[in-house]
Amino acid sequence: MSSPPSEAPASTSIAISASTPPSEYPPIIPGGSLIIAYQIRNKRVLIVGGGNVAASRLYSVLCADAHVTLIAPHPLHHEIQHRLTTHANQITHVPRSFSVTEDITPETASAYALVLAAIDDPTTSSQIYTLCHNLRIPVNIADVPCECDFYFGSIHRDGPLQIMVSTNGNGPKLANLIRRKIANSLPPNVGEAITKVGALRRKLRKAAPALEDGPKRMEWMTKVSETWSLEELGGMGEEEMDRLLDHWMVWKKSGGEVPSYRELMEKKEDEEVVEAAVSGGGGWFGILGWF
Repeated sequence: MSSPPSEAPASTSIAISASTPPSEYPPIIPGGSLIIAYQIRNKRVLIVGGGNVAASRLYSVLCADAHVTLIAPHPLHHEIQHRLTTHANQITHVPRSFSVTEDITPETASAYALVLAAIDDPTTSSQIYTLCHNLRIPVNIADVPCECDFYFGSIHRDGPLQIMVSTNGNGPKLANLIRRKIANSLPPNVGEAITKVGALRRKLRKAAPALEDGPKRMEWMTKVSETWSLEELGGMGEEEMDRLLDHWMVWKKSGGEVPSYRELMEKKEDEEVVEAAVSGGGGWFGILGWF
């Protein structure tokens, strides 16, 4: 008697399905850069160069609250000279050309979070790149994409809002044009709206500091951001924030929607009418129409 045909292992169908990712997952598009908001506050950045590009680099890192060692002989670009006056406590200027044997060594490497070179000297620039590469210091050599661990994109800034457009070294001018189009499409008070949302988040964290409240805080803030328009968020004052936070405890227990700006204002107006009627001498009888 012949034996029954053996069944395929159960893992076969699993392996087949696993090899075909669901369509709802975003496709992997190789060749991009990892765009992150790198925090360099109070970290030291080395800038080599004193011209126009170096001035742009200096502006960027000062906006990120970094400390800077600037190695460049005189004369300096007029903007750099200006920054040396206005931000003297953040910039250490070494008024000479870069020294391959002295300025980046195994002993000094740990002092720098980043190295930015912007000089018209390809040989020295390549030497700086090699030194940094060997010592594992992130480095950017201006206008030499193959000698860059990272690129500077075109930035739009509005208060806490920063939007960067990068072409991954392919077309810096195009990045600038695209950035302008994006900036022109934004509401005028978007930076103020973000500032107010940040203030509301800090108030909420203070009101609900428990670690287990974290997911609820995030969900509630998401609902507020989706329910209120950017214009309404930008116009939010301390009173509106406190009124929203009064709703937080109710929402935490029962869930549901957060009050819209209009609902919050209507409730405020109703309360003011009641308060005026009570304080005006009529009391509750005046409100109810009882004379």
